Amino acid sequence: MPRLPSESQAEIVRRINLTLEGPVAEVMAQLVPELKKLPRRGVLEHVLDDPELLDRCFKAFRANTERFRALLVDQQGVAVDEADALLACGRSLDDVVAMVVRTHAKRHFRKRLDGGNRSLKGGGRTAPRAEGGGGLMERLVRLFSAGQTAQAPARGRGEALYDAFKEHLRHDWQVPLVQEYSTLSPQLVRRLGKRILDYKVPEDIRRLKKSPNDPPVPSTLPEAIPTFLQPARTDSPKPVAAERPVDPIRPVEEAPVPASAGTDRRARLADVLTPDQKRLRPAAFTTTLLDPDVRAQLPNAEQMVRITGLLSEMGGLPARMLVGELGLRTDQLAVTALNIHDHLGEDMFRRSFGVPGNLDYVAKFVERAKAAGVTQDTPLPDLVAFIARMFGASGKSPPNVIASRK
Repeated sequence: MPRLPSESQAEIVRRINLTLEGPVAEVMAQLVPELKKLPRRGVLEHVLDDPELLDRCFKAFRANTERFRALLVDQQGVAVDEADALLACGRSLDDVVAMVVRTHAKRHFRKRLDGGNRSLKGGGRTAPRAEGGGGLMERLVRLFSAGQTAQAPARGRGEALYDAFKEHLRHDWQVPLVQEYSTLSPQLVRRLGKRILDYKVPEDIRRLKKSPNDPPVPSTLPEAIPTFLQPARTDSPKPVAAERPVDPIRPVEEAPVPASAGTDRRARLADVLTPDQKRLRPAAFTTTLLDPDVRAQLPNAEQMVRITGLLSEMGGLPARMLVGELGLRTDQLAVTALNIHDHLGEDMFRRSFGVPGNLDYVAKFVERAKAAGVTQDTPLPDLVAFIARMFGASGKSPPNVIASRK
């Protein structure tokens, strides 16, 4: 964490302590009335041990940041707009949030896995009291840094799990997940590394616990959406890269046509995707699937009702990748989806090309397709032959294409 070179750790802690126990606590009590019922000296431990209350406090802060504007200033008293900018207390807002989340997680892990917890008031393995009193944030910092500043006996299971999680506990949205986090093994957390942050809902963590050796695809969108999934902006002179990232919930517009392309025949996403943009819309392919040239390239073409329904198994994001990167036409998209489904089988297809799909896996497929020269001009028989080579005549996964979830 960054610190002011002219101040000692104790001085920084004192600044944080005075701010949180004074004006911050007063404003927060107005937003979360339950805090008014708690004794001032015990409010911190109560909040840290109550995930629902801690979550409400974070949400109250995020929803009412204007109430804290006078406190979010730098050493010169200038308002700070960036969460990673240094505040007058000597820490950034991101630092303070991470410190609170980590302390909450450590306490919960200890309580659940080791059957006990340590008070923030001192004793046990906590660090010596720092200069500046025993205030709110000082006790928090002392507990947070205790493992680094004091000699300690063998660490319990809770602290072992905390050690594995520590670097990835930094967001307030993780507070509701801490209870589920405590069910995971340190080995799994270390193996996943920063990918643990892709799992943003409790159900995802429960699925992860059930399948640690084959981590499931997260049900939420990744933080970094590939550039080609972002909509082109035609109403601003700024480059697309300079715009704010696309809201993944908002329908994505058509992928831009490469400048070097002639007549572009790629599938129109607005036509082939469902209104919520999450899946292919089977009804959009009815006429396409009646084309004899298309039917000739479909597995089980006689089962028209079934194959039409199978198209809905392809997720919106994988479809956008195929259309945006390869420029696939509507008929090519249908043939690609149904032939890949036939090779992979229902379960693997859903995990890789479904909702939300495994974008790394799809990207590897796209990369191989580009290398093979697949474009919107590729004849359907050649496209089917490429898919057969990729996935093998009887195999369920393409050679050298691993369903990576990194």
